[in-house]
Amino acid sequence: MSLADVHCHIDSQHDKDLELLKKLVTQPSVSTRNMGVKECTKMLRQLLEEIGCSPVMVCPTKGQPVVFGELKSSVPAARTILFYGHYDTQPPDPVEEWLTPPFVPTVKDGRLYGLGTADNKGQFLAHILAARSFLAVEGYVPVNVKFILDGEEESGSPSMPVFVESHRDLLSADLVYNADGPMNAGDFPEIKMGYRGDIALEFELTTAAHQNHSKAGQLIPNPAIELCQLIATMIDKNGHVLIDGFYNDVLPPTEYEQRLIDQCKFDEDSLKKIYGVKKLLADTKGKYYRQLMFLPTFTINGMCSGYFGEGHKNCVPRRALMKLDIRLVRNMDPNDIFAKIRRHVAAFNPEIIVRASGHPMLPSRTRTELPICRAVVKAVRTIYPQAVVHPSSGGSNPDYVWTKILKVPSIGVPYGNADQTNHSPNENLRLDCFYRGIHCSAAVMDMVGHL
Repeated sequence: MSLADVHCHIDSQHDKDLELLKKLVTQPSVSTRNMGVKECTKMLRQLLEEIGCSPVMVCPTKGQPVVFGELKSSVPAARTILFYGHYDTQPPDPVEEWLTPPFVPTVKDGRLYGLGTADNKGQFLAHILAARSFLAVEGYVPVNVKFILDGEEESGSPSMPVFVESHRDLLSADLVYNADGPMNAGDFPEIKMGYRGDIALEFELTTAAHQNHSKAGQLIPNPAIELCQLIATMIDKNGHVLIDGFYNDVLPPTEYEQRLIDQCKFDEDSLKKIYGVKKLLADTKGKYYRQLMFLPTFTINGMCSGYFGEGHKNCVPRRALMKLDIRLVRNMDPNDIFAKIRRHVAAFNPEIIVRASGHPMLPSRTRTELPICRAVVKAVRTIYPQAVVHPSSGGSNPDYVWTKILKVPSIGVPYGNADQTNHSPNENLRLDCFYRGIHCSAAVMDMVGHL
């Protein structure tokens, strides 16, 4: 098999591939509003059938359907790659801020503008088109290829754990591969070998039946002050969490992971500009990447209490509400951390209500040393020579369904441009990124096929 011929075929299909992506973007698929979802699954089913997938299934869940398709390789004992993507999008709002209509894909200055172009229709389409080119050139794919397209990713994929648990045989694979999100500003991907987990929490305290005049300050409890005092017992000024046992299960980077971190670049001034801050709390390369990839977070997302209207109201609030999230790293259990937080709060003030908001997300990690992971990194670097490996992303993702339920290594390689503005008006995908993504997926199939 000549991978060079496959790359040539990909280059010859640019116009057709762009029209196909436009067709997908034209079709709305806003999962939270059930807008166009059914029609989009029909379109995807037809696309997978046209390239020769069998079986192709639109699988119902308690939420939005999952689309599945499979291409079997004629290579004896071929490995299997499960390509994950999602066809659902965020709502287009605020619509008035779009320079072009969100469902009218428009090419301008080498970019395709439209809702879902980068997140995630253009990126999962790259895998499908790479397989298409192998079939066109050689008549077969070098690995068994499975596609799974999620209809609820933008809502945290609530149906995916149950779906994966009940379809283990259908989804069995040697590797899960996902292209989503933006590359960095240098136009090369950060290869993700894991993701943090996440717990969303609320603290609520009510201390009176009604607001009181502020002359009662220090005569009666102030719920806002009490929550602030609580937080002071939970985290110090250096960002170290003081909750008993919080770090018990945190693991340090392995020697190999540390070598990967050493290869990453660190530009403090650029990072401050990206975050829009005057200083970084983790202001050295070692501190920054250790915190980003190997340590949990404790973050206040918002707090409300008392009066926030115009002018000033002299009052003691009756109620305070604080929203937080905890990002979890490898080996941490969200239920264990939640229990430790509740014990800490109860010891401080048992009247403070602690509740989880939404569903906890488990951390996920794939061993970077695995031969199949090394093969993927090698393949990606044939297209993006500067690509770096991150043992974990700082963000969260339901990647644990693959590593903890399916028990398969999982790798994320974003193909989108850094300024794709996903989740915002004027979402776009640079066309050169789209086409390079197809080449990258083909290189990954080829390299894994030679293991």
